[in-house]
Amino acid sequence: MKIKYIFLILICSIIGFGVGFFLIKFYLPSPENQTASALNGNMQEQTPIESAPKDTTLFFVGDIMLDRAVRTSVVKNFGGDYSKLFVNIPELKKADILFANLEGDVSDVGNNVGSKYSFRMDPKVLLALKEAGFDILSFANNHVGDWNIPAFKDTLTRLNNIGILKTGAGFTKSEAETPTIIEKNGVRFGFLGFSDVGPDWIAATNEKPGILIASDPRLPEIIKNAKSKSDVLIVSFHWGEEYKKVHNIRQEVLAHLAIDNGADMVIGHHPHVIEDIETYNGKPIAYSLGNFIFDQHFSKDTMEGMLFEATFTGSKLKETKNKIITLNKKYQPEGIFESREEAEKIRACPKPDKVYSDYTYLDVGQDVAIPDKTYIPTDLRLLDKSITTVPICLKKEAGVALASMIAQAEKDGYKIKVSSGYRSYTTQKGILARNIEESKKNTSISVAKAGYSEHQLGTAVDLTGTTVKNASATVKFKDTPEDTWLEEHAVEYGFVQSYPENKIDITGYMYEAWHYRYVGIDNAKEIIKNGQTINEFLKAKSELEKEKSIITR
Repeated sequence: MKIKYIFLILICSIIGFGVGFFLIKFYLPSPENQTASALNGNMQEQTPIESAPKDTTLFFVGDIMLDRAVRTSVVKNFGGDYSKLFVNIPELKKADILFANLEGDVSDVGNNVGSKYSFRMDPKVLLALKEAGFDILSFANNHVGDWNIPAFKDTLTRLNNIGILKTGAGFTKSEAETPTIIEKNGVRFGFLGFSDVGPDWIAATNEKPGILIASDPRLPEIIKNAKSKSDVLIVSFHWGEEYKKVHNIRQEVLAHLAIDNGADMVIGHHPHVIEDIETYNGKPIAYSLGNFIFDQHFSKDTMEGMLFEATFTGSKLKETKNKIITLNKKYQPEGIFESREEAEKIRACPKPDKVYSDYTYLDVGQDVAIPDKTYIPTDLRLLDKSITTVPICLKKEAGVALASMIAQAEKDGYKIKVSSGYRSYTTQKGILARNIEESKKNTSISVAKAGYSEHQLGTAVDLTGTTVKNASATVKFKDTPEDTWLEEHAVEYGFVQSYPENKIDITGYMYEAWHYRYVGIDNAKEIIKNGQTINEFLKAKSELEKEKSIITR
């Protein structure tokens, strides 16, 4: 009897399981059926999550004029290669959009209209500008008519052909009034350019090519129309008074008018010097960015310009920065600097006259010379006078690390200063001659020959401290509190003693407690860990790289 009940229970369980499976299978939708149900409206729709808006960075620089003395300099110093003008400022390519004012025609046609200053640039400059990263140029200024309409039209055509956009000019007024749109990260950045300093005769009409004039009574309307086509509208004006560092009332009226009618940013050119920056209704106005490349060498102010940087998150302005660009005697930008003070630091140091190989990690010693005795590092910077006993230049990376090291030493109670840094071939030659004369003996193990000194690399320093009254290269520095601190901590900042104690058989030079060379933190730690000299480490590294090169051939 019990068996009968058990059997009955078993049968019911099987039937129940089958019914359950049937219900699950046919009445509860599978993932595929769920998708189908959703498509048929049987499930609540899921709202897609929108990705966060991306940042877009715009760079604005000043007037570009590559004729006259600039052209002469490029031919003389760079063999006619205009791209060499931009070798010191590769940072320009980091911009999502790069903008400037093109001060004159780029053409080989036309006739000089006879203005006092007439500019017509070699067509080769456009390729150099393209390679430097320029996306768009304002062509609304007082020099675009210097070589008459044929040169003007030729410039527009050449810009179109090479793929550099323009604003403020066109073959018709309708084209000139149409904002140039560059879409980045889903945002339409519109550009519109006007000239407020003429020439009025080249104002665009529907019958002839030309530029937009700021005195046009339709200016508010033109800007409103441009804004309707843009998420962010940048309006450029060629305006103001030459060589004035503060904007005038006319500039302010135009700038405010532009913003009131839809401009999100106003950028100014023409004064040839940097002018002030204003914020109006939350919108930035950079009244004049000065010269980017121009041959006005008669003043310090005309040999520098501003890089105005604007970063947008989506279409909302996130932040702006302004940096300094300085020109050297070849009318070549020397670099982009955070401030005038930083710019001065490079101006005070020697500049290479040609392109050298990078000898930062060259194994230099008694019998190993720098390949080119004229070598000058490309990025020498003047060290802050608070950490030096005399004006001293050093490669930028080494200088930054050195400043951090000395700052930490001072926090720990040790005052360290720099008594020597970069030395040219000529300077080292003079030091050697003076030491020979003074000592009347062989100085080969104490003073490097010209062309064989680590100091010429721009990464070696002589250090001193208050214990020895900041005396330079003195044996008394050994075992001072400053010396002890350096031996323990210098490696943390990428510095190692070049000529350690009891290593003369390897280095060729007597022990110099004060002489350190920057090799980078990772290299410094490896040198100390392995108990090597810098010479041994660099030699081994060089041999390893040669072996790798042979293997990969």
